[in-house]
Amino acid sequence: MSGFWAGIRRGVMAADQFTQIANGLFRDSRISYRAKGLFGYISTHRNGWLVTIAALVALGPDGRDAVRAGLNELEKCGYLVRDRLRRPNGTLGEIAYSITDRPAAPDVPLTDPATAPAFQEPGSDPGSARGSAGG
Repeated sequence: MSGFWAGIRRGVMAADQFTQIANGLFRDSRISYRAKGLFGYISTHRNGWLVTIAALVALGPDGRDAVRAGLNELEKCGYLVRDRLRRPNGTLGEIAYSITDRPAAPDVPLTDPATAPAFQEPGSDPGSARGSAGG
């Protein structure tokens, strides 16, 4: 057997043209539509894609202050994390931003705990027609 193996590469896929974001962000009433739109736009790019605030301003009709306000909202609610980088000499450097649709602050419930049904294993309901013997 030869030592050469070409492998299988991942090509362009239809799924690359779609973005999946958890509903919690869009249902979070603390966040403006502007901030939700910024999050959505940033999410349309692959992991590792880098953008600056200046580029976001240039790509849309909102000004610098509006873009910054939207990013600040996302940060306040835990959907954006700022990480201040340090240069090799120890001085403060650039700020790296990361977004997530799972907020860092655990105060955004995905459902109302008072109205959410309790989880129940299938077949564990005593009134269930299925029995445990081969049902």
